[in-house]
Amino acid sequence: MHKSLLQCSTSVNLLSRLDSPVLRALNRRLLTSQYLSRKASGPRAAVKVAEACCGMNSQDLLESYSSFWARVDRFRDSDLVSELRPRGGLVRTWTVRSTMHTIPSNDYWVYVLGGPGRRFQPWFDRTARKRGIPDRDFRVRFLYQPFLDHIKGRAVSSNEVKQFMIERLTQHGLRSRMKLQRGWSSTPTHGPSWTGMSEMSYLGLLVNAGRKGSESLWMGSADYLAVPRTPPDPEECTVELVRKYIERYGPVTREDIGYWSFLRKDQVDTALDAFKDDLTKENLHSSREYFSFGQSSGEALEPPRVVILPEFDSLMMGYKDKSRFLSYDRIKDVFGSFAAVNRTILLDGFVAATWKRKKNRAGMRVNISALRPLRAREKGSIEEEFANYAEYQGAKISVEFNR
Repeated sequence: MHKSLLQCSTSVNLLSRLDSPVLRALNRRLLTSQYLSRKASGPRAAVKVAEACCGMNSQDLLESYSSFWARVDRFRDSDLVSELRPRGGLVRTWTVRSTMHTIPSNDYWVYVLGGPGRRFQPWFDRTARKRGIPDRDFRVRFLYQPFLDHIKGRAVSSNEVKQFMIERLTQHGLRSRMKLQRGWSSTPTHGPSWTGMSEMSYLGLLVNAGRKGSESLWMGSADYLAVPRTPPDPEECTVELVRKYIERYGPVTREDIGYWSFLRKDQVDTALDAFKDDLTKENLHSSREYFSFGQSSGEALEPPRVVILPEFDSLMMGYKDKSRFLSYDRIKDVFGSFAAVNRTILLDGFVAATWKRKKNRAGMRVNISALRPLRAREKGSIEEEFANYAEYQGAKISVEFNR
């Protein structure tokens, strides 16, 4: 997660007023487009939701199931599992904001090659040099391609990936330069041993294939996905990625696009220029320039009374400017630190509380911290929705409101 997570706008404009007609119209449009006002239903509803949200943040896969529950009518975990499989409608991989997302399989190249992966390549190159590992051509030819041949048609654990890389590097006399210690990480920000998992993922060679016990599983993208074997042009993928984001989240600013995608400013500007004739520019009573593709053709529905969302939900991560669903003076209550985006409760479309959970022998205890005074009727509505959540979780849930 890159550092702009905490760099939320603090300037106040008319959109920061929750009673602003413009803001409420934007809020209704956004929640409707994300299936939060009317849940998705029917075959492949989970795929529809992933498409509408431009991928579902799923760094913590189990936590992200609740994001789908909030958006899919009568959702059960099996609805997502049935799509997260080889040749299924969804795939989990690193993409925007350098985090794991569950994305539509049909848009795999758009999110992987069009995302921020090229921005990380200098990091991979520098890290490889520090560890005595040759350049990317060597890594692809003598590490990654042999590995993909080795696992063809099957999923393997993280530990098997690591062991294969150790053996290949040893064959090339490079093992002594590796730091072989426990607690290694495959993220692009740190990690003592070289597994290549994140670089292969950003190159479009490897995808997450679920879990076996406590370990993640990995599979070659060519085996997992029913997508063209010849990758499209990365520049075209970036243009299409930005287009999809504006269609789903617009109107948005340049800053919103960069925050959501973690693309470089020049990449954002190039994409905007590619379809500038199709864009509608608005100021929304602000000094900033907002981009959209015109009014949504669908009906903007009234928001539901209560929406329960998990950590790092894609709604929370969709904009740098959070005012569309959160008042400025409460941003730090939700985005508390670099690694924390709290679970939230929306009342009539806007964040009104955060919540924490703790499992116990009786089931689960939920502690709610209100961000504004809650009426008795609102507390009752929240308790009713947590009763629905308890049914989904198959556990008894007790709700407590912190004073």
